[in-house]
Amino acid sequence: MKLRIFLYLLITLLTMETITGQTGPAPSRIHKVTGKVIDASNNEPLEYATVKLLNITDSALVTGSVTNSDGEFLIETKKTGRFILQINFIGYTKTRKDINIPKAVRNVDVGIIKINPAAENIAEVTVRANKHSIDYKIDKKVLHVSQQYTSVSGTAVDVLQNAPAVQVDIEGNVSLRGNSNFTVLIDGRPTVLDATEALEQIPASMIQDIEIITNPSAKYDPEGTAGIINIITKKRSLEGVNGIAHLNAGLDEKYGADLLLNLRTQHFNFFVAGDYNNRRYPGSMEEETRFLSNPDTTFYLNSDGDRERGRERYSGRAGIEWFPNESNTFSLSGRYGGRKSTWLSETDFEEWNSAEPDRLRYRSVEDGERGGNFYSVNFDYIHQFSGPKHKFDVNFMLYERDGDDETVNTLRDAFGEITNSQKSGEFGPASGFRYRANYMQPFTDAFKIEAGLQGRYRDSKETNEVFYYDTTTSEYVFQSQYSNDVTYARNIHAMYGLAKGELNNFGYQLGFRAEYTYRDINLNDGGENYSIDRWDYFPTLHFSYKLNKTNQFMASYSRRIDRPRGWFLEPFITWEDAYNVRRGNPDLKPEYINAYEIGYQMDFGGNALTAELFYRTTQNNIERVRSVWEGSSDVMLQTFDNVGTDYSLGTEIMLNLKLIKWWDADITADFYDYRVKGEFNGIEYDEHSFTYNVRWNNTFTLWENTRLQINPAYHGPEIEPQEEEEGFFDVDAAVRQSFLSKKLQLTLQVRDVFGTSKYESTTETSDLYNHRIYRHKTPIVMLNVTWRINNYKSRNGNRQGGGEDMGGEM
Repeated sequence: MKLRIFLYLLITLLTMETITGQTGPAPSRIHKVTGKVIDASNNEPLEYATVKLLNITDSALVTGSVTNSDGEFLIETKKTGRFILQINFIGYTKTRKDINIPKAVRNVDVGIIKINPAAENIAEVTVRANKHSIDYKIDKKVLHVSQQYTSVSGTAVDVLQNAPAVQVDIEGNVSLRGNSNFTVLIDGRPTVLDATEALEQIPASMIQDIEIITNPSAKYDPEGTAGIINIITKKRSLEGVNGIAHLNAGLDEKYGADLLLNLRTQHFNFFVAGDYNNRRYPGSMEEETRFLSNPDTTFYLNSDGDRERGRERYSGRAGIEWFPNESNTFSLSGRYGGRKSTWLSETDFEEWNSAEPDRLRYRSVEDGERGGNFYSVNFDYIHQFSGPKHKFDVNFMLYERDGDDETVNTLRDAFGEITNSQKSGEFGPASGFRYRANYMQPFTDAFKIEAGLQGRYRDSKETNEVFYYDTTTSEYVFQSQYSNDVTYARNIHAMYGLAKGELNNFGYQLGFRAEYTYRDINLNDGGENYSIDRWDYFPTLHFSYKLNKTNQFMASYSRRIDRPRGWFLEPFITWEDAYNVRRGNPDLKPEYINAYEIGYQMDFGGNALTAELFYRTTQNNIERVRSVWEGSSDVMLQTFDNVGTDYSLGTEIMLNLKLIKWWDADITADFYDYRVKGEFNGIEYDEHSFTYNVRWNNTFTLWENTRLQINPAYHGPEIEPQEEEEGFFDVDAAVRQSFLSKKLQLTLQVRDVFGTSKYESTTETSDLYNHRIYRHKTPIVMLNVTWRINNYKSRNGNRQGGGEDMGGEM
């Protein structure tokens, strides 16, 4: 009832705001301010310089833009009169210029604006069009995808291999500061897909920036142990038609394409985008297993063979924005897509035991597929009040997705006869609804407030089926004892508030969030029910202090939660293959995380240094645990449990260097000490490890239109309560060539140049030893072709606005 009342009030407010916006005065004409920013010392254009239009009376921000690759900019405004045009660029002195925008003049060209390197750097700094691939903000890290040539043909997962605080293993599994539990947003919105699926779904060529938020404020959903990865997609804001198209192809059946088209008029913006990608990753695996459950007998199982994983995905997006006046913006957008993951392995096994050393040899074939379709529809409304940061916005999202998972495991003896085979599948739809309402009010620079409501509903049904192969009839027989129907419902509603501001050189942000969670799991066949009805509270603190223009300290604290995924909770056995079963744990408690960070930023001579120290504790730590399945001597059981508390203490260092005129470098290093303490199956444990990762990204400007990138990296070892992963070294490289005034670009990329990457792990318990090594077929070679449609020109044919990488929400 309370929720219905809230929705009625929200719809009424939206209606009133719409009427208010539409009954006001007729919208004024749009005036365009254009110009070009260059380096005063060498007359080279400056890309990504910030251009702001300020009120001449109080220097309040009216609007702004950034320069494109030719140093040109476009600013649109409906206001007229005298203003200040301010240009900022790292390593340069701030430049201001008084301008006048008459009512009778629609286009104002301010001409060429020259800015000077900062006085202390004049003798040393040579500026080029390159910008740092990673920027550090007070509350996040921003990875600029346009600078990542080695991953241009890949997905968001490939781009994240060069992101600070992020680790990606050889199989594409992503973790943030050593933890795989994080939240993925797309343009600040939740995604329909799971985190890993969402990252695999988005082509790198459609991404502008990736934001890494390790200590988010109370405004954000606190779900996810490690933080938030926000994908900012590309879009354009110039009048007329423009767009960008990509084609890519590589060895071992890798190919794809994507297209983005945008049409903007004075009061409307339309966009449509689509993509398709197919990837195949052949590889090999070796595995050695010992089962020690019987004190008198040890069972041995060794295997080696080939394995191929495939990923196929497609999606289409479209939307319309309507801005009838300066105060109101409406947008409606939708996305539809599908994804399919396949795996095929042929493995030769040797099995024996200490009592009977004669070896039994046979071959296993595993053929599996997982996938489904999804869609989402978004409605957004923004009302801008008189002040630049005084606004109200609301978002509604409706979504549905389905997923089918089927695996067939077949064992054949030395003569090729089937001795054992089983087929297992999981399928079922999930649907949901999300809402968000947010209000911002800046009273003064020293005190601003922000408050809002958020909510989400999710319902799903999953059917699990198992079939055994009958060797006498050569048919698969349904196994009711291992087949189940489960319904899952979860509703979460939240309210939050923020108070923030700046006092001289001191900045602060205080936040508090309260969340109500209702969850219900029903095992239909068994009649079992598992429910949660709970309130949780999440405070956040963020502080900053500027020593001067180039030095700044930051500190923050946040409390977060990680709720178990649905399949972590399934209270039944799921067969993965003939030797592995999985069972969920409906009694899992959510993880509660307390995260602390201290950071320091320094700019010097066009270079930048950022260092962060973080400390994180996780209560009710959820881990995958393995053991020998009860009643079996050679089947491994994987389940999940709360196994104590983990502690992470680490540091991240990022150094952006302009070494010489034609060489830029980013060096990223993270070091962290991980410790997990707890008890499992009556046994206490205290595991400890020191993990580190180092990346060195180098960009060489060989000629004006030719760039070479070489990125070596070392991925350090990691340890979990039962498993230890080995470290490895790899090198990626790419070369980009531009043609036809940068309308056409060709990029050749080579991943894992020397074939040194691998996934090697060891699991040891009191009754189990397992060691495995997996390697991809390398190197991975891809060719990417990029075509800028209309060369990013507006309808009147003048080159205006930012380059391809301007943009935001699509």
